[in-house]
Amino acid sequence: MTQDRDADLVALLDGTLPSADAQALREELSADPTLRAHMDALDVDLSGLRAQADGVLASAPPMPAAMGSRTTAAARRPVATLAMAASVALALVLGGVLVGTRLGKAEDWRDYAAAYHLLYQPETLAAPVQGDGGVAYVSEALGHDLSALAELEDLDFRRAQVLGWEGQPLVQFAYLDASGRPVAVCIMVAGDGAQAALTQQRHGLSTTSVSAGALQLLVIGPDADADTQALGARVAAQL
Repeated sequence: MTQDRDADLVALLDGTLPSADAQALREELSADPTLRAHMDALDVDLSGLRAQADGVLASAPPMPAAMGSRTTAAARRPVATLAMAASVALALVLGGVLVGTRLGKAEDWRDYAAAYHLLYQPETLAAPVQGDGGVAYVSEALGHDLSALAELEDLDFRRAQVLGWEGQPLVQFAYLDASGRPVAVCIMVAGDGAQAALTQQRHGLSTTSVSAGALQLLVIGPDADADTQALGARVAAQL
């Protein structure tokens, strides 16, 4: 998504987009599930932000009297409160705590991984692969040989990286499919044993969760219609 398109989506959510533009964008959203999913990711729960901001402000030290005397009426307007709340939410996201957005309803690491994948564009993975693309590093981090995942048929491996979930390494392999769209395979050591394969939509994307020995995998497709079930079976067979 371009910055201009994100600005239009946010303006639509805020009710500030001109009516003609808003109508055109709504029609586009109704026909494009990927765009709808992207807007969902931008849709901030303002009541949650206010509550989070109130909690932070309650624990903050008192404002110096001299500074307080300069506070104007404009600074106390609701828009200033919302801006502060948005800043709090951003800081918490960067700190690894996802609150105030639809991610607050996430059940486990798979939901967060799918939401993270929404940020990927073909340009995200356009840089040349450096060395082995990080495969040796992520294999060591997880304690399993993952080199076979760099050779999956019909997928152009671009990189591997270590993320994290509740203090445990979460490895992500990123690819481009035959159409140049981002696909991901996320891997964790299973803490709850093997599970039956499960295919479902998360944040408007097709995902399949499947076990491979001690590993739990999540295959994330580029859209809601991707065949992640077949890919999940292929990936599990490689491990």
